Amino acid sequence: MDIETLLSFLQGADYYEIHSQTTHTTSLVYANGTIEHLQRSTTRLGNIRVLYQGGWGFVSFNGEEYRRYATEALENARLASRFQHTPRNIIRQAPITTTVVTHPEISPSSFTLEQKLSLVRSYHDMLTHPRISRQAVTYRDTLTETLFLNSEGSRIEMHKTFTGISFSVTAKEGSLFQRAAESVGQYGGMELVLNLENKAETIKKRSLDLLQAPPVEAGTYTVVLDPRLSGVFAHEAFGHLSEADFLAENPDMLEVMKEGRRFGPEFLSIVDDGSIPNLAGYTPYDDEGVAGNKTYLLKDGILTGRLHSRETAWKMGQSPTGNARAISPRHQPIVRMTNTYIEPHDTPFEAMIEGIEDGIYACDYLGGMTNLEMFTFSAAHAYRIRKGRISELVRDVVLTGNVFTTLENIQAVGNDLEHHGGLGGCGKGGQSGLPVSTGGPHLLITNVKVGGV
Repeated sequence: MDIETLLSFLQGADYYEIHSQTTHTTSLVYANGTIEHLQRSTTRLGNIRVLYQGGWGFVSFNGEEYRRYATEALENARLASRFQHTPRNIIRQAPITTTVVTHPEISPSSFTLEQKLSLVRSYHDMLTHPRISRQAVTYRDTLTETLFLNSEGSRIEMHKTFTGISFSVTAKEGSLFQRAAESVGQYGGMELVLNLENKAETIKKRSLDLLQAPPVEAGTYTVVLDPRLSGVFAHEAFGHLSEADFLAENPDMLEVMKEGRRFGPEFLSIVDDGSIPNLAGYTPYDDEGVAGNKTYLLKDGILTGRLHSRETAWKMGQSPTGNARAISPRHQPIVRMTNTYIEPHDTPFEAMIEGIEDGIYACDYLGGMTNLEMFTFSAAHAYRIRKGRISELVRDVVLTGNVFTTLENIQAVGNDLEHHGGLGGCGKGGQSGLPVSTGGPHLLITNVKVGGV
């Protein structure tokens, strides 16, 4: 039975959608001279989501008992509607019929598994050093073929190829450990993972240099964030606060995140845009069949938008933004970011640092957390800025603060936007590893609390 036969079993629903997905994946991890993981797999999954009189029903499947799946999804929705204290609904839209295909320059299928392993081993061997206690290279390519159908008459097919690689090293001297990592990943093919010898050498050298670097002294500094860390700041500290399902469940924060409120200088704009081809968060159509588009969260320092699913848009009387995403058909879509970035402005990096007598240049992202408007980020590495020049490497740089205060303290936005994806991803609601990209230019921020010795 063809999956479209499901349509005949869902009559009576107020709205329904059907997802079918086939995923072909090659993944491998080579660490300390050993293959830790090697897998080629094909998975076929699907789901049915039904809205009936204010209640949702959801069934995921990997078989072909379509009549049963459709019946169960509709029955679940009917049951939910009886106990739904607050009826739920969605914004409707005109049907869409389209096919989207990404076109890698060099298809991963043109490389044998042995060739991919050879590439990974060559990078791994470059990371070897007596003071490196662990080196690992992770590779993955995925071809995802999806079909989306709904009761509005939409039919959206997508064929997307994602390829990426990551390098990770841990250097050790006595009881001191220092880690460095690099990850590349987005929609494309083998062209993304070839000729990365310089990246491998860079992270090996950085991990060894960090063993000799002094820890930063704790204090309040003028800080310059590099494009990777500024993008992570936009994503973690502000992007999650802009997701409408979070706001709908937190009335106090909804009041704080009131549209029209100023949150930063007039030269600061933060964007989420799923329509940018090839970036890791490329979402031409989300998992509700809504086209990805450019949504300004901050425009010239003013809060102008938030990220929506069809349901949150209905609740708030706004328009869907193409941000309903699920990590796989096993899960229902929730509001997620795509490609989130700070728009560039007009300040060159050299001009940004020349007036800093004593500051910190914080680079890349090692870890951290956010708690509502509070954040803590660990830079992967950092340098002191002395008398307008980049000086010595320092380690253990942890940035903390209130996101709203920090936005107000942004003094300059660079002219050098960079986007970054990678093999990792964003986690939310039990759905971890969703591909996203972060981006930004350099940022100059005053009065930043930096933890250290």
